[in-house]
Amino acid sequence: MALLDSMSARERRLVSALGGIFVGALLLLGPLQVRGCLLAREKQNDELRQAIIEVQGARGRVAARRAAMGDIASRYAKQAPVLATLIDQSAKASGLEVATQSDMPALPRGKLYTERSTKLTVQKTGLKALATFLESVETSGYPVAITQLDVGKRIEADSFQVSMTISAFDRQDATPAAAPTGSASGAKK
Repeated sequence: MALLDSMSARERRLVSALGGIFVGALLLLGPLQVRGCLLAREKQNDELRQAIIEVQGARGRVAARRAAMGDIASRYAKQAPVLATLIDQSAKASGLEVATQSDMPALPRGKLYTERSTKLTVQKTGLKALATFLESVETSGYPVAITQLDVGKRIEADSFQVSMTISAFDRQDATPAAAPTGSASGAKK
């Protein structure tokens, strides 16, 4: 206060005007800062709201895809028969003559699946018979796939030598067998 007493009237007015400007700036900057934070938060909320709308809109498409593909467990519910039987039936239906056929050992694929494979060769076939055979194997309704295919051209027209591997995928049940709960000789108390 001693500093203000030693100042002239004009200097006191200038200092008080400067103080008023400082206080006014503080009073204006506080609400402006709050308004800026609110606008940023509102923008973030709008972006989140738009993302939620997009997710809600995509649920129908995801459900349709799941329905089209089917549940994984239901795809593997019907276990493929012995591959030799399936191959012979498909070969006879398409007019294909299998020269050699050999089973490969079953391989584990993850914790729940095993792969059974059969290698086969066809010495001489036409393209139509081969395509019919491949289509009948793929659309057999079992979890079967042609995992390797090697087609070589022969000298004759529409004649090919084919080597392929056909695999069947089996799913094991993840639940272990239940242990017996009681014995035949035990009595209840």
